Amino acid sequence: MKVPTKAPLAVALVGALALVACGSSTSDSAGSGAGSATTLSGEPIKIMSIQAMSGPSDTYPGLPAAVQAAAAAVNKAGGIKGRPLEVTVCDDQFDPNKGADCATKAAQGKYLFVTANSSTGDRYMPILEKAKIPSIGEVPSSASELKSPYSFPFGSGAVNIAGGGTACGKLGKKDPAVAVVDIAAGRNSASFFGIGLKPFNLSINKTVPIAPTASDLTTATATLTSGTTDCIDLVVGTTQATKLLLALSQAGSKATPAYGATVIEDKMLKTLGDAANGLVLVGSTPPAGDTSIPAIKQFNAELDAAGVSADIRSEGALTAWATVHLVAQYAQKLPTIDGESLANALSTAGEINFSPLPKVDFSKSIKVLFEGNRIFTTAVYFSEIKNGTRTPLFDNTAFDVLTSS
Repeated sequence: MKVPTKAPLAVALVGALALVACGSSTSDSAGSGAGSATTLSGEPIKIMSIQAMSGPSDTYPGLPAAVQAAAAAVNKAGGIKGRPLEVTVCDDQFDPNKGADCATKAAQGKYLFVTANSSTGDRYMPILEKAKIPSIGEVPSSASELKSPYSFPFGSGAVNIAGGGTACGKLGKKDPAVAVVDIAAGRNSASFFGIGLKPFNLSINKTVPIAPTASDLTTATATLTSGTTDCIDLVVGTTQATKLLLALSQAGSKATPAYGATVIEDKMLKTLGDAANGLVLVGSTPPAGDTSIPAIKQFNAELDAAGVSADIRSEGALTAWATVHLVAQYAQKLPTIDGESLANALSTAGEINFSPLPKVDFSKSIKVLFEGNRIFTTAVYFSEIKNGTRTPLFDNTAFDVLTSS
């Protein structure tokens, strides 16, 4: 069934306010710009954003900045039962041990919830689960996040990859290929592309591995552009995606590339320039710049008020921002404001319909390739990059990757 819009790899595998990393003092800037912190009282309600803000990985400052901006707006509106929200941004440095340190800090500090864009979920999620602290809004990138009853994702990397197949089919493509990062997780994830192709009676005609540290993509590009390939799903990190898109453009490729929208910020599109034109982005929310949707207009207004650059906004930032507002609404009704109570409330809420997040029911997971994973939505939205701007496709309608309808 089509889901019309009303009113959030990190990459496909797995994104200005003062940001505070673990090991430093906890941020108290959640009320910055709101001017209402003096009217709030009581013990602060602590929330954490786990991100790689330094180290060898790509960094996405827009996601924690969106959490900060949402918390500032909540505080301006009176906080949660008069208590202020306090945000800590914990830098996991792309290091599993640092990710575990972040979770330990959250457990010791009795944080209400964590939202994350991190590759270290297998280390932090067991610690959060033991402490009964939910991780909310993240795109799962680890087995622990896909299994833990304290994981509440509003999207899925697997579904975004499958959505690349849906995009190819909806656009009438006939010869799809997939470029995958040449590690076990990447090779295994490539099969999700076929899920989105299946309703169109299409299959993956070409799989091209890309070494995660490759700098010369000439051979891979030549393989991808050979024959009649007309659509390419990119199952690689953003650094390699940028290199590959530039190489495809230089090779004169006419094939339509598709990629997960979660952490695609405008600064990346500016780096790509004309090479970004025609790129189809797949995400669990409508485009983060579509201010015709009231909730997304509010998102942009709150980030503007917080001084967050438009260059670092993304669908992942939109999801993180909306997650804070959703939790604030639920927390207002909790008899005890703690992680366990919040997790129970989300688990028993039935269908949650909170624009711009996708509709989910956290008591009902959806089978994609196998049972048991915490995937709660298989709906995706599409946008196409035109002259550096996200342009909604298909009238901003969401489609189910399992059925294409």
